[in-house]
Amino acid sequence: MGLLREEDKKYLREEFEKILKDRVRLLLFSSEDEHCIYCKDTRQLLEEVAELSDKIELEVYDVKSDEAKERGVEYAPTIILTDESDELDSRVKFTGIPSGYEFTTLIKDIMFVSTRQLEISDATIQTLQDVKSNLKIEVYVTPSCPYCPRAVLVAHQFAMVSEKIVAEMVESLEFPSLADKWGVMGVPHTVIKNLDKGNVVQFVGAYPETHVINFVKDADEGKEVDMR
Repeated sequence: MGLLREEDKKYLREEFEKILKDRVRLLLFSSEDEHCIYCKDTRQLLEEVAELSDKIELEVYDVKSDEAKERGVEYAPTIILTDESDELDSRVKFTGIPSGYEFTTLIKDIMFVSTRQLEISDATIQTLQDVKSNLKIEVYVTPSCPYCPRAVLVAHQFAMVSEKIVAEMVESLEFPSLADKWGVMGVPHTVIKNLDKGNVVQFVGAYPETHVINFVKDADEGKEVDMR
């Protein structure tokens, strides 16, 4: 039995046909371990999505493979979205199944990567060119959170623009140990780590991009900010 309804498949197939331009690669890092509760469903979901367009290519790897090590993947399931030439490398990630409201995030990300047409402003794009530190943005979400996709999409678009930024959706119910590390109580909860200087900026809520870019600048400059 499919995870996507037939009417949803029909709609997405038509949208992909109209919108997608360049090929998009979905890299799934999975595991046969019985403790990976959502690995099977994540693979099925991505297979169903990939079947809707010849512009979407699904590649499946074991989470313990060399490919996973090279791309810095530690947890299963993890999804990396990249372009055909892999210019995006491993900068756009989902840790956990993109279900519920986050399925929309997956679909919009595919469209962003394929068309290279983003929703963030030119001013934000220009500011992102000035980021000097290596940053990792983690956005902790739950499938039932209607505000979380907005936060994840902003972070993912930042990573699509800047080679200095990795942006990762983390499903906090699936990975409670990761969420507990940052004291996640409400979602979306965003953690921006400066991998060069060691400082952290974190906040809760789906802020507009004009606010999020300021948080990125704070992180880039080495500031510690905690707005939980």
